[in-house]
Amino acid sequence: MSGRVLRVSTVVVLAVGLALAFAAARDEPLELLLYFTVQVDLAYLAVLLLGGGDRLRTALTVYLVVTGLVFVLVLANPWSGYTMATTADARGPLSDAGNLLLHAVAPPLAAADWLARRPRRALAPAYAVGLLAYPLVWLAAILVRGAGLSRADDRYLYPFLDVPRLGYPTVAGNAVVFALVVLLLGLGASRLTRHPAGAPTP
Repeated sequence: MSGRVLRVSTVVVLAVGLALAFAAARDEPLELLLYFTVQVDLAYLAVLLLGGGDRLRTALTVYLVVTGLVFVLVLANPWSGYTMATTADARGPLSDAGNLLLHAVAPPLAAADWLARRPRRALAPAYAVGLLAYPLVWLAAILVRGAGLSRADDRYLYPFLDVPRLGYPTVAGNAVVFALVVLLLGLGASRLTRHPAGAPTP
């Protein structure tokens, strides 16, 4: 698949997936903007359409891959303990189709596009640590919202962040696990940008 076809395919998948997700959440479409996945998908779609630097594109690619892994291994996995597969509000033809496109199709396409257009300048390992900033800010905002700004049963958005059910120690442990995934993927990305001496850059 050529680079142009890959990027066009990713744009279509993200646009259709987001449209389906918002259509499925017609009662509370603005609530959808709080989700990490939706924020990352919207940002990545904007980068594909409007352009963006290698560092931003790398960060969003890492976040997209993380959302895909979390969806497949945790949220859509009936044996994970945090599954949303049996949650009636999270199911339905539109929601299922949107989730499939955003979590199972878009991340591999984004990863393939990144591999085909790796940054020309090597990313230092410290860059991977910096990738934790946005998820941590997002997590803090969700926890503050859940603690005092909302009383809805689903105010923590994801079952692995459900403080009333799990308690802060378990939620913190879950956050550490996901942070490690982000860090490892970021380190992997930075390693892949180091070109051997004398080798042409992609």
